[in-house]
Amino acid sequence: MTGYGAATVSSERYRLTIELKSLNSKYLELITKLPRVYMKYEHKIRGEVSSQLKRGKISLMFNVEVLKADGRTLNINQALVKKYMEELENLAEYLEVEAHIDLPLLLNLPEVIPTDQEDEDPEEWQLFEQALKTACKRMIESRTDEGKALDRDLGERISSIRAYLEEVKKLAPGRLDYIRNRIDQAFEEIKHKVEADPNRFEQELLFYMEKYDINEEIVRLEQHLSYFDELRSTEESNGKQLQFLSQEMGREINTIGSKANDANIQRNVVGMKDELEKIKEQVLNVV
Repeated sequence: MTGYGAATVSSERYRLTIELKSLNSKYLELITKLPRVYMKYEHKIRGEVSSQLKRGKISLMFNVEVLKADGRTLNINQALVKKYMEELENLAEYLEVEAHIDLPLLLNLPEVIPTDQEDEDPEEWQLFEQALKTACKRMIESRTDEGKALDRDLGERISSIRAYLEEVKKLAPGRLDYIRNRIDQAFEEIKHKVEADPNRFEQELLFYMEKYDINEEIVRLEQHLSYFDELRSTEESNGKQLQFLSQEMGREINTIGSKANDANIQRNVVGMKDELEKIKEQVLNVV
């Protein structure tokens, strides 16, 4: 499910910000870019995120500002700064343009000021944990707001499928009567030309009619629709169940369509398929 959550926490020495962005995904996929000092905590970070967010392609962005150095040095790579300066001046000369190279530009170039500490600061990690929990909480709130609109949309589409199915139920009996009458008429026309056993014909006719009977599919589809609504109303994570159930609904709708042999029923089947495709797209957003 798409969502966004961010948190900033501060102390005398640090200001730390975490941003979480989520896109649709069947599974949980966490993408992080952590300073080396935090790599040992990656499994804890993944555990915290997975316990709260369940699913989604989630990007974690992290930024820390040192407000008070307390004796820490920046370890500016002076040799690298000098090399950057030479290369930029050579590039300006090659392009025949005036070089506007100042100190802030040089200090922002990669690896000039290493951002990875060798040793973690417990205070900094404590702030990280606090910010991560808050960012996850805010993403859940963001997803909840989106989920309410999503639930309304799913409810409307399920109601639409029910309406199409009611039309199919009205049309189904007349369709079988029509098929039987056509077969009876055909039999009457040929029975004086060929020798046929009426009892055997009746058995074959019943078998043929059973093949085109869609009552079982209608009943199963109605059960799937009811269960879908039941899952929507639960507080538990059920996105994968809704995905599976939408696939089962698709099988019943397709079977009704393949057995229909009736233009009016087919029109309703097309309508159900259209609504179901939109449902399948939307349930990818459900955690």
